[in-house]
Amino acid sequence: MGAISTAKMKVFIEAGTAADTLAEFDALTWVRVGNLLDVGEFGAQFQEVTYTTIDDGIVRRLKGALDNGTFSITVARNPEDEGQGDVLVGLDSYENVNIKVEMNDKPAGAGAKPTRFFFPAKIFSYKNQFGDANQVVKAVINIGIDGGIIEGARGVA
Repeated sequence: MGAISTAKMKVFIEAGTAADTLAEFDALTWVRVGNLLDVGEFGAQFQEVTYTTIDDGIVRRLKGALDNGTFSITVARNPEDEGQGDVLVGLDSYENVNIKVEMNDKPAGAGAKPTRFFFPAKIFSYKNQFGDANQVVKAVINIGIDGGIIEGARGVA
């Protein structure tokens, strides 16, 4: 498969049921976050650790802790949407929720699944975004990934 579009990409939320494996994440009951306009970026990034030795004056670099980071999604604001409502519940909680990001690359066939990413996360913000008279009211949701990212490859189960 070649390049794919972000059109028809989906983001889902789940209440935070403990899950560690692809099969456990796939088995959860997910709620789609509606009116998705933009999905930011997320993925592994290691912290940079530097030190400079006095004798040669050269900066050395090491890889530190893995940080899967934070990212934001933008939605057309609709607190009555079940998924956005669950995001607001997650915002009011100090506990993790689970997030699933699903690509638009599902192959044909019974039992087929698209590429999907799963991770525990905390909802850090749900900020209203206004614009000029020709804009839809948006909400920008900041999500902090609190653990590893599990990728489920597209294919037929």
